[in-house]
Amino acid sequence: MLVVAVLLLFHMWKEAHTTVITEDEVELTHLPASFDGATIIFISDTHARLLKTKEVEQLRGKADWVFIGGDMAEEGSSWSIVRQNVRLLSSVAPTYAVYGNHDKKAGEAYLSRILADSSVQLLQDKAIYLQKGTEHVRLVGLDYRSKQATELLQESKEDCSTIVLVHDPLDVLRLDLDAADLILSGHTHGGQIVFPVIGPVLLSKAYRVVKSGWFSLKRSDEDTRSGKMLVSRGYGTNHLPFRLCCPAEMHLITLRIPIVNSPDQ
Repeated sequence: MLVVAVLLLFHMWKEAHTTVITEDEVELTHLPASFDGATIIFISDTHARLLKTKEVEQLRGKADWVFIGGDMAEEGSSWSIVRQNVRLLSSVAPTYAVYGNHDKKAGEAYLSRILADSSVQLLQDKAIYLQKGTEHVRLVGLDYRSKQATELLQESKEDCSTIVLVHDPLDVLRLDLDAADLILSGHTHGGQIVFPVIGPVLLSKAYRVVKSGWFSLKRSDEDTRSGKMLVSRGYGTNHLPFRLCCPAEMHLITLRIPIVNSPDQ
């Protein structure tokens, strides 16, 4: 029995330190033609786990931007890990980040300096435009427990494709999402410890419907967009340094214009 327990713990530890690079293509309403084929590295919830240079290096040259979905830091953990992580990511492509709940606890002031020194742009309730040639896509970064989310989303123009970067998926699901084409989020860790049949044992009931993966934002036929949301399982761990049936992941996302809008159709 002891041997089985030790083997299970070793498997869970190994799963927590192995990373799946998940590759997806996603069609965005109103995506400009020049953005068709543009790519994003999305990573969330690194916490106290040090990024492996080899994992990031294999993505070099494959991405136009890097998005960090919060929880880059953890209270009581080494700031040197945070610094190494964000510097490595920002060396790959222009990098944008939002805060998560653990970033707030660890210390916003110090973290903001690390981000600035590492050339990572913090989007704390801020919108910017990603450019390709003369065309653009709106990127909205929402602060954890944002009080300006509704206003920022309402400012999205109907003819402008909009990507929302946010830590907690429930922060945006309560809002009018007909202005968002793509939402990238984390926070849930996919449940982290997931038992067959039983499901995630560390995840509160409210998050189980958005545990991880892709979700449609289209709530009715009246919605003008067919928005999508990705909830990442995240890169690091929280509370326990283990994972079960829920491997850590990073994402390589390719943006596509809808097939019906393709010039080849």
